[in-house]
Amino acid sequence: MKICPICGGSPEVSVRRESLPVFNNITYLTRDAARNATVGIFALATCRSCGFSYNGNFEPDLMAYDSSYDNRVESAVFETYYEELIYSLHRRFELDGGAVYDIGCGNGEFLKALCKTAPDVSGVGIDPSCHPIEDGNFRLTKGTAENMSFLPDTRLVILRHVLEHIDDPVRFLTSLREAVPDAPFFIEVPDFTWILANGAFWDFTYEHCNYFTLPTLRSTLETAGFLVVDQQRSFGDQYQWAICHPDAHRPPPTQVGNADFELAAVQAYMAIEADQLTTISELAEGPDRFVLWGMSGKGTILASLLPEGLISGGIDMNRAKQGRYAATSGLQIHSPDWLKGIGNSTVLVMNPNYAAEIGSLIEQLGTHTKLITV
Repeated sequence: MKICPICGGSPEVSVRRESLPVFNNITYLTRDAARNATVGIFALATCRSCGFSYNGNFEPDLMAYDSSYDNRVESAVFETYYEELIYSLHRRFELDGGAVYDIGCGNGEFLKALCKTAPDVSGVGIDPSCHPIEDGNFRLTKGTAENMSFLPDTRLVILRHVLEHIDDPVRFLTSLREAVPDAPFFIEVPDFTWILANGAFWDFTYEHCNYFTLPTLRSTLETAGFLVVDQQRSFGDQYQWAICHPDAHRPPPTQVGNADFELAAVQAYMAIEADQLTTISELAEGPDRFVLWGMSGKGTILASLLPEGLISGGIDMNRAKQGRYAATSGLQIHSPDWLKGIGNSTVLVMNPNYAAEIGSLIEQLGTHTKLITV
């Protein structure tokens, strides 16, 4: 069991999964290939000293991101969130020139939209899974931040949904701070408090080796030599973000989190996890065909945890996933039109933020479908 990557303290282990797909956002051409996807052991460890939660059994050598990794979300709701966030960053950081770096940018969708809104910036995205491209003020580079050279006129460094994938977040952040000592950082991660409060057991994934609450994200950044100037929850409290500045001379925090509070929150969650899984299993055993809508992290993980045969299929708006199969469960992923041919169905919406949008789409299909949101 790994010691705490933030303070070196010893952990208390709670949530355990003996086998989770290593990647939730890689799909497969055949069911057999999906069922043979690489798996890893998950053990949620919460530090007794600082309260930080992480996967104590995480093996970074299992992780090899490439072009098969696809976490695109095709949704008007998500596009609106992008637009609002980009507008806020553009206004706050006066992005009228200089360079903006998006570390771990995926396919560069967010950065491309930002470059369109701020045409005078030079946008540089870096990710091991992206396809290199250069188009006007927008450029993607295949690689990692360790190999990156930053321009002296860097105006902003963005890390959206990256830090939860990094097994040594303090070392990673420290190296970035040293490489870009004069630019502000915008960092966004899933909010662990939301996962615990909503009993969202499907949000424990292998590729997310870190789980940040507001206090533990702040203490992580401060330990790495950053000054946090703003921190808020977003996207219906499912995410949180922090704006921080490099401050190498800032002394490390004297108290790194509130371990008693964090440990109590995890223990409270443990009391409801089994009930949540039982409730969903009972829904799946009903008379209707049981379907999951949303086959990225949440849907892939839930399908891997339920007994084989309970779920009839998955649905995702990402066309690149349709017709393919989800890791370990081998569940086939379909377009929404698939619902027209399966009769009465119960659709479990894997993210409540998209419930209204999905409900409207189902109504247009005219199917005999009951919608349930978790």
